[in-house]
Amino acid sequence: MPVDQLAQIPFLLDLGKIEVDKLIIFILSVLAAITVNAEGQAAMATTLGDIQKESKDRFHFNPLFHLDISGLLCFFVAGFGWPRHVPIEANNFKHPSVYLILSRFAGPLANLLLAGIAGSIIWVTRVIGVEDQVFTILLSVNLMVFVFNFLPIPPLAGASLFFPLLPKKMNPGGRLVRRVFPPLLVLVFIILRLNHIDIVNDALYPVVRGLFDFLAG
Repeated sequence: MPVDQLAQIPFLLDLGKIEVDKLIIFILSVLAAITVNAEGQAAMATTLGDIQKESKDRFHFNPLFHLDISGLLCFFVAGFGWPRHVPIEANNFKHPSVYLILSRFAGPLANLLLAGIAGSIIWVTRVIGVEDQVFTILLSVNLMVFVFNFLPIPPLAGASLFFPLLPKKMNPGGRLVRRVFPPLLVLVFIILRLNHIDIVNDALYPVVRGLFDFLAG
């Protein structure tokens, strides 16, 4: 089967007919996606000057420590999600606003890098005539995370582009916003899916599909 037929974007499990092999591949892809996203943010923040004594809170390369309940649920509902909040102290940066944005976007850029690796493997396997469902799903999941992170909604990276411009009293850097927005975002996508409304997907799908076709060759 051609890779474009294997690809499902967004990759959503059919809850009425779950295939064990696809479920396992999907879960592993999700764990890989959230791990590289979180570690990418932490690595960039550290490189730019946010050196924290408790580095174990950011660097542990254990996907289970990066799990966020709302972010995990969103993968099953909408095909994308996010890791647990990565602590970054912007005051440690020479240019707080700019470096914070760079640190947050390092996460989805890490997903794009992983997607590129998966795409290269898909290209090689296709040349030798082998179907590769594992890397096809991995590519799909990571591209969804990359593209959807540009939405200006917490906890997605896109929010870092706009909120530093707001007055401090409106800046959603506090715990309240980190607690409220993630489950609210999941709820919105649940409502959209139950009502078969694909406004967001219709807008971003062409981008994800275009990147998929480009990376998979």
